Amino acid sequence: MASTAPASGREDPDLAALCAQFGAVRRAVRGTPLADELADGLAAVRDGAPAGDLLARLGIAPAGQDRDAWGGAATVAGLDAGHSHGERYGCPAGRCGRAVVREPGGELPRCAVLGSVMRLLAD
Repeated sequence: MASTAPASGREDPDLAALCAQFGAVRRAVRGTPLADELADGLAAVRDGAPAGDLLARLGIAPAGQDRDAWGGAATVAGLDAGHSHGERYGCPAGRCGRAVVREPGGELPRCAVLGSVMRLLAD
């Protein structure tokens, strides 16, 4: 199995944004030729390619640029300040800074892009 760590050892802000908006992206390309681009690109991202390459193939601007195709979504750097309860989970491969809160007793969050359960973050 290929490594899921980025070659540079740095977090990928495009991966965080793709993960946060994956459902919207998948719905937007469903039934179009871009659905195949998404599937091929996901395989490459799972093998360690930067998510920006996939975004470019889908015609979506990289991090730091306008993302109107995603309804103005910004790179997700962490949690909203209002979430103070529940466990925090992050990227299963440590490749992005996205974090989500799991409510007590809730299901373990999954990374839709990498296809695995997110890892528990230390407080």
